[in-house]
Amino acid sequence: MEDWQVIRKRRLVDGDGIKPLSRETKFARNTIRKYTRSSSPPKRSGAPTRTPSMAPYEGEVDALLEKEPKITSVRIGQILRESHAGFALCERAVRTYVARRRRLLHPKEVFIRQVYVPGDQTQYDFKDVTAVVDGVESKLHLFTARLSYSTAWFGHCYRTEDRPALFDGLLRAGVEFGGVTKDGVFDNASTAVDKIHRGRRRTMNGEFAAFVGSLALNMQFAAPGKGNEKGGVEGAHGYVEDNFFRPMPVVGSLEEINAGLLALSRSEREHRVVDGMTVAQRLEIECKVLRPLAAVLPRPCVHEHVRVNKFSEVRCKTNRYSVPSRFVGRPATIELFADRLRIIVDDELAAEKPRLFGRNGASLDPLHYLDALWHKHRAVERAEVFNNAQVPQALRDLLQRLVRRDRDTAGKQFLRVVELLKVHRMSDVVAAIERAKEHDVDDPAAIGLLLVQRSPEVPAPLALDALPASAQIEAPKVRLDGYIVAELKEVA
Repeated sequence: MEDWQVIRKRRLVDGDGIKPLSRETKFARNTIRKYTRSSSPPKRSGAPTRTPSMAPYEGEVDALLEKEPKITSVRIGQILRESHAGFALCERAVRTYVARRRRLLHPKEVFIRQVYVPGDQTQYDFKDVTAVVDGVESKLHLFTARLSYSTAWFGHCYRTEDRPALFDGLLRAGVEFGGVTKDGVFDNASTAVDKIHRGRRRTMNGEFAAFVGSLALNMQFAAPGKGNEKGGVEGAHGYVEDNFFRPMPVVGSLEEINAGLLALSRSEREHRVVDGMTVAQRLEIECKVLRPLAAVLPRPCVHEHVRVNKFSEVRCKTNRYSVPSRFVGRPATIELFADRLRIIVDDELAAEKPRLFGRNGASLDPLHYLDALWHKHRAVERAEVFNNAQVPQALRDLLQRLVRRDRDTAGKQFLRVVELLKVHRMSDVVAAIERAKEHDVDDPAAIGLLLVQRSPEVPAPLALDALPASAQIEAPKVRLDGYIVAELKEVA
């Protein structure tokens, strides 16, 4: 470019001749004549193209890429070496050629911007995250809902990614936003979809269809492998992961994580601006057109029908839960929620327990077996309900001491202590057992007496100024004026 400018200036402005200019600039005279005649700058011409060394294998490479678009260049090179004895090209040459052919055969997808109106759509999705909960590194499942117009999001973590967690997340999101939108978008998880048909048709799970129907939510499903169809909630997942789960949070309970997620979502609405308005302002507009929730909200649970076995237990997802022994052999219905379950027998609530999330665990209540053990007191020594980690060590040690002292009466003596749990808390009973042990006493009557004698903490007296004026009682003031006057008259 600079040479072209200099030559044109020297020839057209300064009037220099072609020969002296050629000797001085070392350019050929024909080049100087061409630059003088041309009013546009010269273009750099590359080296002449040559046929790539991979050209003879173009047909095979294209066939492999069309059959399997995600096949790697390394694998293509291996196939060519196996099928062609004289193939000796290096891996870099194969990788460069395959990349160029892949761009031609599988061009990148074009994305279309979407425009949403208030109350139009909500996107839902799950994502796996990790946190340290109560000292244990745990894999959690983050459920996120995002309104497509206001871009407000809601997040909640669960121990599982099953149907009860999905129902609970949908209900919590609706309560947080103050209603539901016309449409919802979810992926093709087995918790919602039983069968994927051609096109957009889906066979929804019966329980899922009933639940979203009770919310009057028209649920749509993204195409398989097309996460961009719910890109809003995917982006919300990335934001939550970057701003809450990095670095890995260390908390005491799952409730602490969910409280932090709720605070983060509400704080983000106040300061993030979209199209000149904060997300909170857009959410206020959208809330006015959301479909309100029903007066009676649906229960976010699934039902399982089982039978109480001979061990006075029901089994749910490989875990065992005890019920009172009087229900043995009877059919029962389990209401499985995201964090707990209820066991119902003949319209009677037999038990309500926290949900177990491991495999082959057991949640056993000693009071459920009390009636049966009074008739089989010899089984107390080895009963599972008293020999598991859920029973405090002090209670297990008491059983062992009673057995060593008198095995024949140990069962009945121990059951008398267990009966105290009907009216006292487990922590109080354990404290009484430990106090009795300090005095070398294991008698159930003594333990019961220590429970009765245990002085409760006396609450501080309530200050009068803590009560409203209408509830305060003032002491009557005695006036002696009349008595003094009457006494003076008598003296006079």
